[in-house]
Amino acid sequence: MTRVIAVGGSDAGISAALRARELDPASEVTVVVADAYPNFSICGIPYYISGEVAPWTSLAHRTAADLAATGMDLRVDTPATHIDPAGKRLTVQGADGRSEELAYDALVVGTGAVSVRPPIDGLADLGPEHGLHLLHSMGDTFALERSIEDRQLRPRCSTA
Repeated sequence: MTRVIAVGGSDAGISAALRARELDPASEVTVVVADAYPNFSICGIPYYISGEVAPWTSLAHRTAADLAATGMDLRVDTPATHIDPAGKRLTVQGADGRSEELAYDALVVGTGAVSVRPPIDGLADLGPEHGLHLLHSMGDTFALERSIEDRQLRPRCSTA
């Protein structure tokens, strides 16, 4: 039996995991996701924030239950912390804070892009407490929503 681990819960990681199951239904497939939101369309976040798409769950390509139904082991809130290529082992930190080593025959790292702050003077010192948010995940999206609610911001209406 082949052990496949996909790191990343966006389209690349999930697609690789689903394809591995399709090619070899006997394979043991594990998907390691750093947050609690596997297979969400991060490209849809602006549409959710603007109110054009609701509810937020509609941004999911597949639910966690859909993914589990394929037979894969879905591990959410489980960041990967170390790869040992020679030993073919991946170290992860579970939601309970404990580290665990997972053995693999094939490893796919499909974590996607990382938000980067442009080189603007003073920007590096600012964060959500100043109303500055980077949007890359559903967790980031919920933090932005809380910030908007805390500041009681309302959309501006055009009278034109």
